[in-house]
Amino acid sequence: MNKIFLAVIGGIVVVAGIVAFSALYTVHQTQQALVLQFGNPIKVNREPGLKVKVPFVQNVIFFDRRILDLDPPAQEVILSDQKRINVDSFIRYRILDALEFRKKAITDNNFRQIFGARLNAVVRAEVGTVFLADMLSGKRDDVMSSITNTLKKEAPEFGVEV
Repeated sequence: MNKIFLAVIGGIVVVAGIVAFSALYTVHQTQQALVLQFGNPIKVNREPGLKVKVPFVQNVIFFDRRILDLDPPAQEVILSDQKRINVDSFIRYRILDALEFRKKAITDNNFRQIFGARLNAVVRAEVGTVFLADMLSGKRDDVMSSITNTLKKEAPEFGVEV
Protein backbone atom coordinates (compact mmCIF):
# COMPACT_ATOMS: atom_id res chain seq x y z
CA MET A 1 0.00 0.00 0.00
CA ASN A 2 2.81 2.43 0.87
CA LYS A 3 4.61 1.74 -2.42
CA ILE A 4 1.49 2.47 -4.46
CA PHE A 5 0.81 5.62 -2.45
CA LEU A 6 4.39 6.85 -2.95
CA ALA A 7 4.21 6.08 -6.68
CA VAL A 8 0.96 8.06 -7.01
CA ILE A 9 2.38 10.99 -5.02
CA GLY A 10 5.57 10.86 -7.11
CA GLY A 11 3.51 10.87 -10.33
CA ILE A 12 1.45 13.84 -9.12
CA VAL A 13 4.63 15.76 -8.25
CA VAL A 14 6.12 15.04 -11.69
CA VAL A 15 2.93 16.13 -13.51
CA ALA A 16 2.68 19.26 -11.34
CA GLY A 17 6.32 20.06 -12.14
CA ILE A 18 5.73 19.69 -15.87
CA VAL A 19 2.63 21.91 -15.73
CA ALA A 20 4.45 24.53 -13.65
CA PHE A 21 7.44 24.46 -16.00
CA SER A 22 5.21 24.91 -19.08
CA ALA A 23 3.42 27.86 -17.41
CA LEU A 24 6.59 29.97 -17.21
CA TYR A 25 8.49 31.73 -19.97
CA THR A 26 11.29 34.27 -20.08
CA VAL A 27 11.31 37.47 -22.11
CA HIS A 28 14.90 38.54 -22.79
CA GLN A 29 15.99 42.17 -23.05
CA THR A 30 16.29 41.88 -26.81
CA GLN A 31 12.81 40.40 -27.28
CA GLN A 32 9.15 41.14 -27.01
CA ALA A 33 6.63 38.36 -26.56
CA LEU A 34 3.17 37.98 -28.04
CA VAL A 35 0.89 35.69 -26.03
CA LEU A 36 -1.68 33.76 -28.07
CA GLN A 37 -4.68 31.93 -26.67
CA PHE A 38 -6.06 29.37 -29.12
CA GLY A 39 -4.28 31.32 -31.89
CA ASN A 40 -5.79 34.70 -30.97
CA PRO A 41 -3.48 37.42 -29.63
CA ILE A 42 -4.07 38.23 -25.96
CA LYS A 43 -1.24 40.55 -24.91
CA VAL A 44 2.24 41.79 -25.76
CA ASN A 45 5.00 41.63 -23.14
CA ARG A 46 7.75 44.15 -23.90
CA GLU A 47 9.39 44.15 -20.48
CA PRO A 48 12.13 41.57 -19.83
CA GLY A 49 11.71 39.01 -17.08
CA LEU A 50 9.96 35.82 -16.05
CA LYS A 51 6.31 35.72 -17.15
CA VAL A 52 3.39 33.35 -16.58
CA LYS A 53 0.95 31.88 -19.09
CA VAL A 54 -1.83 29.31 -18.94
CA PRO A 55 -0.21 25.98 -19.87
CA PHE A 56 -1.55 24.07 -22.88
CA VAL A 57 -4.01 26.92 -23.64
CA GLN A 58 -1.68 29.81 -24.36
CA ASN A 59 1.51 29.84 -26.37
CA VAL A 60 4.13 32.54 -26.84
CA ILE A 61 5.80 33.92 -29.96
CA PHE A 62 8.96 35.97 -29.53
CA PHE A 63 9.95 38.90 -31.76
CA ASP A 64 13.33 40.61 -31.81
CA ARG A 65 13.47 44.22 -30.58
CA ARG A 66 16.91 44.89 -32.06
CA ILE A 67 17.60 46.54 -35.40
CA LEU A 68 17.28 43.90 -38.13
CA ASP A 69 18.54 43.84 -41.72
CA LEU A 70 16.63 43.16 -44.90
CA ASP A 71 18.96 42.65 -47.85
CA PRO A 72 17.17 41.44 -51.00
CA PRO A 73 19.25 40.30 -53.97
CA ALA A 74 20.65 42.93 -56.33
CA GLN A 75 18.42 43.81 -59.27
CA GLU A 76 18.91 45.27 -62.69
CA VAL A 77 17.14 48.61 -63.20
CA ILE A 78 16.62 50.53 -66.44
CA LEU A 79 17.26 54.26 -66.05
CA SER A 80 15.50 57.10 -67.88
CA ASP A 81 18.21 57.16 -70.54
CA GLN A 82 17.68 53.39 -71.14
CA LYS A 83 20.95 52.42 -69.47
CA ARG A 84 20.95 49.33 -67.27
CA ILE A 85 22.54 49.30 -63.84
CA ASN A 86 22.65 46.77 -61.02
CA VAL A 87 21.24 48.16 -57.80
CA ASP A 88 21.92 46.48 -54.46
CA SER A 89 19.60 47.83 -51.79
CA PHE A 90 19.00 47.11 -48.12
CA ILE A 91 16.99 48.46 -45.23
CA ARG A 92 17.27 48.26 -41.49
CA TYR A 93 14.12 47.93 -39.47
CA ARG A 94 12.90 47.37 -35.93
CA ILE A 95 9.67 45.67 -34.88
CA LEU A 96 7.79 48.19 -32.73
CA ASP A 97 4.36 46.57 -32.52
CA ALA A 98 4.48 42.77 -32.33
CA LEU A 99 0.69 42.51 -32.57
CA GLU A 100 0.48 44.50 -35.80
CA PHE A 101 3.51 42.66 -37.17
CA ARG A 102 1.82 39.30 -36.46
CA LYS A 103 -1.47 40.45 -38.06
CA LYS A 104 0.11 41.73 -41.28
CA ALA A 105 3.17 39.57 -41.84
CA ILE A 106 2.56 36.53 -39.59
CA THR A 107 6.25 35.49 -39.65
CA ASP A 108 9.57 37.23 -40.15
CA ASN A 109 10.13 35.34 -43.42
CA ASN A 110 6.79 36.54 -44.79
CA PHE A 111 7.68 40.10 -43.84
CA ARG A 112 11.04 39.77 -45.56
CA GLN A 113 9.35 38.57 -48.76
CA ILE A 114 6.58 41.18 -48.71
CA PHE A 115 8.70 44.16 -47.70
CA GLY A 116 11.63 43.01 -49.85
CA ALA A 117 9.34 43.03 -52.89
CA ARG A 118 8.06 46.46 -51.88
CA LEU A 119 11.63 47.71 -51.48
CA ASN A 120 12.50 46.44 -54.96
CA ALA A 121 9.41 48.12 -56.44
CA VAL A 122 10.22 51.46 -54.81
CA VAL A 123 13.86 51.23 -55.93
CA ARG A 124 12.79 50.51 -59.51
CA ALA A 125 10.28 53.38 -59.49
CA GLU A 126 12.68 55.96 -58.04
CA VAL A 127 15.88 54.94 -59.81
CA GLY A 128 14.05 54.52 -63.10
CA THR A 129 13.25 58.23 -63.23
CA VAL A 130 16.85 59.51 -63.27
CA PHE A 131 19.69 59.51 -65.77
CA LEU A 132 22.98 57.69 -65.29
CA ALA A 133 24.90 60.97 -64.95
CA ASP A 134 22.54 62.01 -62.13
CA MET A 135 23.01 58.69 -60.34
CA LEU A 136 26.76 59.26 -60.34
CA SER A 137 26.41 62.81 -58.99
CA GLY A 138 24.73 64.48 -56.02
CA LYS A 139 21.23 63.51 -57.18
CA ARG A 140 21.95 60.02 -55.88
CA ASP A 141 21.42 61.21 -52.29
CA ASP A 142 18.02 62.64 -53.24
CA VAL A 143 16.98 59.33 -54.79
CA MET A 144 18.13 57.40 -51.72
CA SER A 145 16.28 59.72 -49.32
CA SER A 146 13.14 59.48 -51.47
CA ILE A 147 13.27 55.68 -51.30
CA THR A 148 13.79 55.81 -47.53
CA ASN A 149 10.92 58.27 -47.01
CA THR A 150 8.53 56.15 -49.08
CA LEU A 151 9.36 53.04 -47.08
CA LYS A 152 9.13 54.93 -43.76
CA LYS A 153 5.54 55.86 -44.63
CA GLU A 154 4.62 52.23 -45.39
CA ALA A 155 6.45 50.61 -42.47
CA PRO A 156 3.97 51.43 -39.64
CA GLU A 157 1.36 49.36 -41.47
CA PHE A 158 3.47 46.32 -40.54
CA GLY A 159 4.29 47.49 -37.02
CA VAL A 160 7.91 48.24 -37.90
CA GLU A 161 10.13 51.30 -38.06
CA VAL A 162 12.57 51.79 -40.95
